[in-house]
Amino acid sequence: MTYKELLEEYLDREHNNVFCYSANYLMDTPKKGYEKEFAEAVERVEMLETLILANCQG
Repeated sequence: MTYKELLEEYLDREHNNVFCYSANYLMDTPKKGYEKEFAEAVERVEMLETLILANCQG
């Protein structure tokens, strides 16, 4: 397993978390009561995407 594969696996998990905490299929609105969890999952997705891009370029 490479670092990129590992990061992509974590990214898949976080995308699933965003989906689970979303009020709709567009994944742009959190479910009521899950605003904090939604925001944290979105932040982790963004961070992982940045790490994956950096890993691919370096």
